[in-house]
Amino acid sequence: MTGTIRRASAVVLLLLTAGAAGPAGAALIEAGWTHAYVGLENEGDGIYLSFSNEIPWNNEVFDASYELAYVQKAGSQPTFFSDPVTGFTTEDAEVTLHYLQPGIFLGARVPGLDFVPRIYTGFSIDLKVSENWSGFPGIASEEYGYKNTDLDVHVGATLGVGPVLVDFRFSQGLTGQLLQDNQPLPLAKAEEPPEGYEKPVVGAKIHHYQLGVGFAF
Repeated sequence: MTGTIRRASAVVLLLLTAGAAGPAGAALIEAGWTHAYVGLENEGDGIYLSFSNEIPWNNEVFDASYELAYVQKAGSQPTFFSDPVTGFTTEDAEVTLHYLQPGIFLGARVPGLDFVPRIYTGFSIDLKVSENWSGFPGIASEEYGYKNTDLDVHVGATLGVGPVLVDFRFSQGLTGQLLQDNQPLPLAKAEEPPEGYEKPVVGAKIHHYQLGVGFAF
């Protein structure tokens, strides 16, 4: 899978270079909200910021673009914590994953309207730049982490009026991401999750939704 990610990265970088070398197209800056499943019991919310630019293609219906995005994907898991003084407690272990995502997209739009509906699809390389967990009130019964790279497939739709557009997107990761730290932890309670909750899904593939507003210039 590492070889696949490297080959895909090379394709993305080649297309980005090709797009940047051509005549300038419509550039777009965008920001909004994300809602993600990261393999834990509870899904989480974050933000995203992106810059994209059209790859020159003289067609009224179809278009191509490249994008560089910063994306947060978050979640939480009810977890046993143990402390030699306070004993056992159950609290949410919260994580926010921070990614840089270079990507390539193909779209189709309806020309000749005052408002411009568009659908699109594409893929990106997800490069994890940070993994931030909430402060633990003691020693966790289980610890988890995430891989450093992933591949995402995207499907989305936009609605634009003049230079402003609204964008909705669903993104599905293609590789298993959630890892479990099997190192024995002192004072750790049994590996069963707190009553009424499910264990994290080791090897889970991450997916997320995002909704945002963009401005073309």
